[in-house]
Amino acid sequence: MKKLKWLSLALLSLSALAIIVAGSWTLTESVIQATSDESFCSVCHTMKPFAETHALDLHGGQNSKGLSAACADCHLPHDSPGAYLLAKTRTGIYDIWAELVAIFREPDWIGRLEQRGSYVYDSGCRQCHTHLDRARDQTPTATFAHQTYFKSEGAMQCVTCHTQVGHKDLRARLSSDEATPANSIQEHTP
Repeated sequence: MKKLKWLSLALLSLSALAIIVAGSWTLTESVIQATSDESFCSVCHTMKPFAETHALDLHGGQNSKGLSAACADCHLPHDSPGAYLLAKTRTGIYDIWAELVAIFREPDWIGRLEQRGSYVYDSGCRQCHTHLDRARDQTPTATFAHQTYFKSEGAMQCVTCHTQVGHKDLRARLSSDEATPANSIQEHTP
């Protein structure tokens, strides 16, 4: 009788643990998905130009197949789940801080474009563009460029050549926003 009681308790504990793990996993995955696309990312006013220019781009769905990349597809590493979650957490904290600081000083978005290699990850590009090393429908120039990329063993990034990828005419949009005082928070602060 005592053995049956312990067995029942062990089975109940394992079942409860399995439910907690499955529930936590489901909740975590739901939160990750809900915070990974432009509907979430563009809630902050500082991200609106990025969401708008993304919607006009091939990667925003303006392509013959209607495919669209979410923000996290390009702006988070896909090397491992741990690296992804760490970068997502770090980026989220940074973005909240940047949004709060933007009340006093608008970020230098055009200057940040030159640092795009630090926030656009090749592992994200390679999730979709899986066979560039074997692609047959490229122009000779693209074939040469991609061969050079693969031979560079990390010295080059996709955004080394694809400087405007993901956001159609982003630099022009940001330049026009800077030239329009009504769009600049800096102009409205005392």
